[in-house]
Amino acid sequence: MHLKNRKIAIIGAGLAGLNLARLLSDSAEIVVFEKSDKLGGRIATHHANGFSFDHGAQFFTAKNKVFKTFVKELESQGVVSQWNANFVDLEPSGINSERTWDDEFPHYVGTPAMNSIGQYLAKNIDVRLNQLITGIKKIESRWFVETEQSQSGPFDWVVVTIPAEQAKAILTETASHQMNLKDVIMQPCFALMLAYQKPHFFDWDAAFVSKSILSWVSVNSSKPKRGDHFTVVAMSTNAWAKTNFEQSESSVIEEMLNALTNISNKNLADASYIKLKRWKYANAARQEPVLEMIDESSQLACCGDWCISGRIESAFMSSLTLAKKIEGLMV
Repeated sequence: MHLKNRKIAIIGAGLAGLNLARLLSDSAEIVVFEKSDKLGGRIATHHANGFSFDHGAQFFTAKNKVFKTFVKELESQGVVSQWNANFVDLEPSGINSERTWDDEFPHYVGTPAMNSIGQYLAKNIDVRLNQLITGIKKIESRWFVETEQSQSGPFDWVVVTIPAEQAKAILTETASHQMNLKDVIMQPCFALMLAYQKPHFFDWDAAFVSKSILSWVSVNSSKPKRGDHFTVVAMSTNAWAKTNFEQSESSVIEEMLNALTNISNKNLADASYIKLKRWKYANAARQEPVLEMIDESSQLACCGDWCISGRIESAFMSSLTLAKKIEGLMV
């Protein structure tokens, strides 16, 4: 069979799914299914009332040589830029340390928004949005992907790139057991988005926070090409989000805003726009050893940042490793 006659279904249009589709597109016909109406997964941007917020992944770095090359490609296309932020380690009592991110160890963001990365990767890929996958089914030797309304297929391979807990619900019990999905625990997080007509100038652009219910705060508008509006994104700790995940939106916003006021020593109650995002599956702990999720006999596989650690580079490397394996098996 000619390779282009192979068909692969990829479930999830985050970075891992889109990069896998890009890498395999010369070897097979690819269809990517995404439950939401947006690309990029947790590399996300929220737009409202003329404001924009990177309310998922905040930035990324590059260590692996192959990933560095990929980032340089994105940079040359204007899809990412360095964010030379004034960065601090912060706690309620004050700043513990500070430095400016620079060329020595670059920190990158998507431009003009984090979701620009997903949009770039999706070029020339058959991505089907608003497709909530309810299951997969094998008929003879081929796979069919099912939604509540329809069935798509047949496919030779199905690759699931969504968070592990969601993958468990889609994969057959046999495949799920073989790929040890039960061992992966993903953690929640809240993202609080704030926009102001009048800027509240901080002494920093980005902060890792300790001794607080917050873990991270950024002046989102300090990132490259973010426009003139003053916007802030605050992220909770995973532990606090887990304990309070079912609390009312107003209660969560109030507590996070109070914590932000406490660490910034500013009255931030005059926000002209406030939005809360609940990330049920925000990140996962580092996996030792790295998880390789592939069932060669069934032609099912998983990949994602959670196979390595909750980072953008991990999503890229997981999809790269899997693409090479699948290409080798299709020859």
